[in-house]
Amino acid sequence: MNGLINRQRGKLNAKSIRFLMQVLFVLCFSFIQVNGYSQAKENEYEFNKPQKKKKKGFQMDRVIVGGGFGLQFGDITLVDISPTVGYMLTDRLLSGIGGRYMYFESKIPGLEFKDNIYGGNVFSQYLILENFLAHVELEVLNLQRDYDLEDRINITSFFVGGGYRSSLGGNSFASILILYNLNDDINTPYTNPVIRIGFGIGL
Repeated sequence: MNGLINRQRGKLNAKSIRFLMQVLFVLCFSFIQVNGYSQAKENEYEFNKPQKKKKKGFQMDRVIVGGGFGLQFGDITLVDISPTVGYMLTDRLLSGIGGRYMYFESKIPGLEFKDNIYGGNVFSQYLILENFLAHVELEVLNLQRDYDLEDRINITSFFVGGGYRSSLGGNSFASILILYNLNDDINTPYTNPVIRIGFGIGL
C-alpha cells in the first residue's frame, strides 16, 4: 500500500516539475521577446532622434572674464589691478588679453619714490591634466626709469610657468600661477619667481 502511494506521489511530482518547467520556459521566452522589442525600439529612437550639431564660430559661453588683484601696505605700498578677457579655443586651451595697473610707493628713508605703472599683455593657458596648466605670457609695461621722474620707458616681460586651476562650476575657476620672467631687466618691477592668484568667470 505504501509503495503504491509513493509511486503516485512520484507521478504527481514529475507532472508538477514538467508543468513548472513549461511555465518557466514560456515566461523566459516572453521576457526575451519583450526585452528584444524594447531594445529595438530604443535603438530605433537613438537612430532617428535629431543629432546635436557642434556649434561653429564665436560662442559667448566660451568667453572668460577675470583677472587678479593685489595689495601691499607699509614702507612699500603696492596696488595691483589686472583684468583679463579670454576665450576657450578648445576645452583645454584658453587664450586672451589683459591690462595691468600698478601703483608703487616707497617710504623707505632715502629711497622715497612713487610711480604709476601700466600696460597690457597677451597670454595662453593649456590644461595639461585635469587641474594643472601651463602658462605663457608676453607683457609690456610703461614705468619710470629707476628714480628719474622725467624718463619713462617700456619694459617687455616674457613669462613661462604653470599652476593649479580649481573649477568653480561651468567655465569659472580660481587659479594660482608660478611664473618665471625670462627678461629679467634691471628696471622690471618683478622678481623671480612671480606668483599670481587670479580667477575667471564664464559668461
